[in-house]
Amino acid sequence: MSWLPESKDHLPLTWWKSNPIYLSAILALAGVASMILTAILGSSVTQYLIFTFEGLQQFRLWTPATYVLVNWPSVWLLLGCFMLWRFGEAVERHLGRRSFVRLLIILLLVSPLLVSLAAFLGSARGCSGMMELEFGVFIAFATLYPRAQISLIFFTLEVWILAAVFVGVSALSCIATRDWISLLMLTGQVGTAIAYIRYEQGVLKMPDLSSLKPTKAPPMTRMSVGPAPAKSPRKHSPAVDDILEKISRDGMHSLTEEERRVLDKASEDLQKKKP
Repeated sequence: MSWLPESKDHLPLTWWKSNPIYLSAILALAGVASMILTAILGSSVTQYLIFTFEGLQQFRLWTPATYVLVNWPSVWLLLGCFMLWRFGEAVERHLGRRSFVRLLIILLLVSPLLVSLAAFLGSARGCSGMMELEFGVFIAFATLYPRAQISLIFFTLEVWILAAVFVGVSALSCIATRDWISLLMLTGQVGTAIAYIRYEQGVLKMPDLSSLKPTKAPPMTRMSVGPAPAKSPRKHSPAVDDILEKISRDGMHSLTEEERRVLDKASEDLQKKKP
């Protein structure tokens, strides 16, 4: 991502009256602006921006990206934009802007993929608005900081409890109305947000497909009489400083098994040296 330089990954996009402005704040303002435009344009125009599987078959290939721009005026949308600004900024600072953009893109595509899957199964449905995207960012924050305190009007809750209440009430609402597609979309957004954060934390790893490739048998060599050839020296293990630098640059999930072993050995040696 050349337009997202690594040197500015954890810096704000700009400043306003000495206050840092991050990408999440720009997206929240864009959500409010889209609500105003949706009200002005009406359904006659916005219907071409909503994602449906039928529209995709009619070559409306832009709809997987434009459906989030269709936001009908709602107090809940304003609350979601506020949550995107506050919680999204914390996620963006923690992950870095490039990783945060990847999270947004994945969350953006989850709903169209699940709606298309439901269409294959015989349930026609469209998706519009950015409420699911905002909720996915909130779940990502709750996964990163589950013990963070959220002050409500009369009491204070840890954020994981608030997230569990939101997910539980939304799921029960979908079950009560037998809206299985909305339940599928809710599950997809929550699961995607949690899985992405766990991947960035190094808890989840992508499967190594290279181990599935068939290996060629070593070629047969003639036996020779004489002294055995000297063994090639073993490769030096990676230095701990290099491993720590790699973690700060690419994250824990980028370490190889050898590097993890060296890091664990160095940690054990350090514990033994302590009085």
